[in-house]
Amino acid sequence: MVEHVVSGAVSGVGHVLAQVSVTPDAAGMPGGALIQKLLNWSQMLALWGSLGALLIGAAMYGLAREGGSYGGASRGKALAMGGVVGAILAGVAPTAVNMLFEAAS
Repeated sequence: MVEHVVSGAVSGVGHVLAQVSVTPDAAGMPGGALIQKLLNWSQMLALWGSLGALLIGAAMYGLAREGGSYGGASRGKALAMGGVVGAILAGVAPTAVNMLFEAAS
């Protein structure tokens, strides 16, 4: 009896969810252009921050290594690698979001 009630509830939920459809479209959305511009700016800021981290980290690594400060060299290497990872994530993020949305649809 309990299995029949649970099975019926699950099939009822599946039936309700099957009726919903979504087609994302920003055309005509109030503030849509502003939101897109803010997203573009945030990605540019992420890329600039990544470039800064990469350059400063590389400089720290080189100078600290030549100066014999291996702790500073390690921090510089970590900062440079953080810049690389940040640039990769900033570039991949829009594609990943679109790919995941398409996969879930």
